[in-house]
Amino acid sequence: MQGYTRRDILQMGALLGAGMGLAGKQSEILAGGLEKILSKQVKVVWLQGLSCTGCSVSFLNSDVPGPLEILTEIISLVYHSNVSAAQGHLVMDVLDQATADGDFFLVFEGAIPRNMPEACVIGGRPLVDLLPPMLKSAQGIIAAGTCSSFGGIPAAEGNPTAAVGLRQFMQDEGIPVKNRLINCPGCPVHPQSLLGTLAYVLAAGYPKVHPDRLTPDLFYKHSVHDDCPRFHSWEKREFAEKFGDEGCLFQLGCLGPRSHTSCPKRQWNGGINWCIRAGAPCIGCTSEDFALHRDFPFYRKGEQYHQVAYLEDDRKGTQS
Repeated sequence: MQGYTRRDILQMGALLGAGMGLAGKQSEILAGGLEKILSKQVKVVWLQGLSCTGCSVSFLNSDVPGPLEILTEIISLVYHSNVSAAQGHLVMDVLDQATADGDFFLVFEGAIPRNMPEACVIGGRPLVDLLPPMLKSAQGIIAAGTCSSFGGIPAAEGNPTAAVGLRQFMQDEGIPVKNRLINCPGCPVHPQSLLGTLAYVLAAGYPKVHPDRLTPDLFYKHSVHDDCPRFHSWEKREFAEKFGDEGCLFQLGCLGPRSHTSCPKRQWNGGINWCIRAGAPCIGCTSEDFALHRDFPFYRKGEQYHQVAYLEDDRKGTQS
C-alpha cells in the first residue's frame, strides 16, 4: 500500500460513498474493500466481447482515484486488452494460468456472439470457447456496461451474431449465476460504480441486488426519475417543449423512469455534468431493453409522434 495511509483509504471510501449518496457505514465498507485492493490481495482479469470499448474508456477517465493509481497501485490487473503490454501467446498463457489458479475476479465488457464465434476471437480462440472455463473458476464476476449486462447495442434486433449478455450466456452454458454475477449497466458504466462494487464485494461479500436485473442496490436502486432535479416539474405537469426549455423533459423523450442509476447524485466528469443537467433527456442506457428493439426511442419528438413505452404506474423506483 505504498503511498497510502489508513486515513487516505478512509477518505477514498468516503468520497466513493458520498458520490453515491451512501450512508457512513457503507462508506466504511467500501474503504475496507479498497484496503484489500491496495494490498494487492485482488487479481482482476478484464475481457472484452462485442463492444465499442466505451466502458474501458470510462474507467480510464476515473477521477477519484485516478486511472494511473488504479492501474499501477490499486488493482493487480492481470490482463486488459487496451492497457496490457503482453501480446500473442503470452496473453493466452496469462489467461490460462489465471483460469487454473482461480484466484481472480473477472470484469467482462461487451456482449457475446452466440451464433458467430468468429466475430470475437482472442489469441486465435473464439471468445465463446475461452469464456466458460474462466466464468467457472472466477471468484466473482462483474458485467461492466449494458452490453455485458443485458446485450445492449450488439444484441439489437436483426443483428446476425445473436449476441447476448453475460447472464444469458452463463445460463445457456449451465454456469451458476446466483451470488456470483453482478451487473453494472450503463452506456458506458460509471467508473465509481464499477470500482465501488468491486470494493464492496471484497469487504462484505455479494451485495444486495435487484432480483431481476442483478444490479447492486448501492448504486442502481433509484430511478433517474425519482431523483431527478426536475421532478417537481413532472409533478406540476410543466413540460419542456423544446431543448433548452425549463421543465420536465418527458415529452422530449426522457426515459428516466426506466433507468435505474445514481447519475443524479454523482453525475459525470468529476461531478461536473450529466444528461439532464446539460438539458438532454435520459435515454435509459441502464435499462434492460436499451437499444434491443428496432423501435427503441432514444429520443421522442413528443407523445403525439411515438407512443410512450411506460405509464406513471409502471415506475419502479424507490417510491413504488
